[in-house]
Amino acid sequence: MKMRSKIIIVVLVVVLLIVASSSVYTVKEGEFVFVTQFGAIKRTETDAGIKLKIPFIEDVNRLTSRQMIYNINPSEVLTADKKAMIVDSYSIWRIEDVTTFIRTVGNINEMQKRMDASTYSVIKNMMGGLMQSEIISDGEGGRNTLNKQITDQVSANLRGYGVDVMGVEIKRYDLPSDNTAAVFDRMISERAQMAETFKAEGEYEAAKIRNETDKEIGILLGEARAQSQKLLGEGEEEYMRILKDLYQDEDKADFYLFVRELDALKNTLQGDKTIILGPDSPIVNILNNRR
Repeated sequence: MKMRSKIIIVVLVVVLLIVASSSVYTVKEGEFVFVTQFGAIKRTETDAGIKLKIPFIEDVNRLTSRQMIYNINPSEVLTADKKAMIVDSYSIWRIEDVTTFIRTVGNINEMQKRMDASTYSVIKNMMGGLMQSEIISDGEGGRNTLNKQITDQVSANLRGYGVDVMGVEIKRYDLPSDNTAAVFDRMISERAQMAETFKAEGEYEAAKIRNETDKEIGILLGEARAQSQKLLGEGEEEYMRILKDLYQDEDKADFYLFVRELDALKNTLQGDKTIILGPDSPIVNILNNRR
């Protein structure tokens, strides 16, 4: 009897331990826990800690509450000018309402399929209103604006599934292999035309500046020549006036001729020279003190 009692006690203890372990579960940081009973959601837990449940009847299920990054499948869309482009993008999202999420989509894989479809639809509609050249040549500011518009639309479309889409970002645009070379050739041709236009405009402006400069130089040279001619004429006039005064006075005329002869003698005697002069030369008269 004692042996049977001990066995029963041991069995009861084991059963109690199993029941106790099946009644306790933990909620970790960064996760949602939803408890189901026969497949129906009974409650959700978001606060970390130790929790209790009805053993063998209630089941514990877990989902992450952290942000998730999903690489959306590349999709081919048509621009407003009917040119094909392949868009590669990704989304950043998180589960916001776990009850709504479980009741509408059930799991993350299904949610990613819905996100693929919604993102493709939004990108298709938005890029369908843009020209391919606008998309290719758009800068960082234009890309950010387009990303925000796509994010707002996708977030609004998927809010009913209990998720929060925080961002949809376009990583890159690609061209289908059959028209990549043609697009690049067209872009090179357009850039070459722009370069020729800029070059022609630059040459026109350079020629315009050169013509204006030559005109100003011509005006300045003309004014300088006129001024020099004026000064030369004034000098000649003053010179003639002085000569007139000199020749009107015999003494002044003789003195003037004497000075000129001295200047001539000075210039003649510079350097190592031999001068042969006639007896009637004015310079000989000066040297002989006959003047």
